[in-house]
Amino acid sequence: MPRTLAFAALILLCAPAARAQTRPLATEEASTARAGTVVLELGAQAIADEPNFLTGQPRTRWDGPQLRLVYSPADRVELDLEWTARVGAMDDPDYGDVSDFGDVALRAKVRFAGGPGSPNAIGARFAVILPQTSFGNGLGPNTLRMSAQALASRALGPVVLHLNAGLAIHDEPLRAHEQQDFLAYGAALIAPIGGPLTLAAEVEGLAGEGAPGADARHEARAGLRFGRGAWRGDAAVRRGLGDADGTWGAIAGLTWTRSPD
Repeated sequence: MPRTLAFAALILLCAPAARAQTRPLATEEASTARAGTVVLELGAQAIADEPNFLTGQPRTRWDGPQLRLVYSPADRVELDLEWTARVGAMDDPDYGDVSDFGDVALRAKVRFAGGPGSPNAIGARFAVILPQTSFGNGLGPNTLRMSAQALASRALGPVVLHLNAGLAIHDEPLRAHEQQDFLAYGAALIAPIGGPLTLAAEVEGLAGEGAPGADARHEARAGLRFGRGAWRGDAAVRRGLGDADGTWGAIAGLTWTRSPD
């Protein structure tokens, strides 16, 4: 798996590159980049007191490095590949300090209205998560997960609002042939605050009944993007809002872009 992803990354880096706007948030903007653009993102995140879905015991969970490549084969389409190279837990009362390879996510986004890079756009995104993380210590469910969401972005003066809503289906790890259906949602505000700094905040998650390993979850994030040109950094504070979420955490990363211009 690592060799395959490294080879894919090398191929994409040889192409001209797009400017992603999502990090450090999870809510996706509806706009797409111009044809022939690519983005490379690198990040990591952690959160305290996340319950282990096998035991219910709290532990500190971390994910990283998280690698994401986004490519636009056409003005209205973006394809992305994301791999969390490592996931782990610290101070788990039952398993101690453990880690494993993370899952792989494949996504496709289509823009239906609005121009390339426009803050006013309507689109849709489809995603599937391929299981890679071991089930035995509660780091991952080792199940297939998918989602389909409608995306809308709207400029409100200097502030941009992003809205996501759709269906997510997660297989349950503890009951054979059972699944949980969720409302996948996200709402984010992006606001420039001067110079190279931009404020980003959101609430996002999965609303529904949930089950251990296929849990409903809700999270708020607030942070900053900083930098201009080809390089941009980001950092945010995380706050879990649901029973299956942790309490407080953080996320940080770096984005490199290369325009076809």
